[in-house]
Amino acid sequence: MKIIVFSESDYNFSAKLSKLCDSHSDDLIFFNNFNSLKKFKNKKNILLIIDFNDYYDRLDFVINSIKDIDNFPCCILVDKMESKIQKKVTDLGFDIIMTKQLFLMNFKTIKSQVLNSNPKA
Repeated sequence: MKIIVFSESDYNFSAKLSKLCDSHSDDLIFFNNFNSLKKFKNKKNILLIIDFNDYYDRLDFVINSIKDIDNFPCCILVDKMESKIQKKVTDLGFDIIMTKQLFLMNFKTIKSQVLNSNPKA
């Protein structure tokens, strides 16, 4: 699976995710521009990870930019779960919202669910 990450500031999480992807033989790609996703249009087995801390003030732009390219599964990762943030992110149309720690702990399950729910050829 390809994990595409949009994170500019949490190097500790990025290092942990990199180690996890390496142990599961997944590709980890870091982008800072949503137009870079165009080369993955109509591809399968892709999960986008957006760091809430880096994009909290432009989430509507983020989801619109992504969905204009393709219907990628999108996961917003937060440091601490708050109900108002969860509601906002869900209302905008992101598929998954969870803490970074919970994501790392449940990586295998999330990966399985993304792969099973992504029927693109």
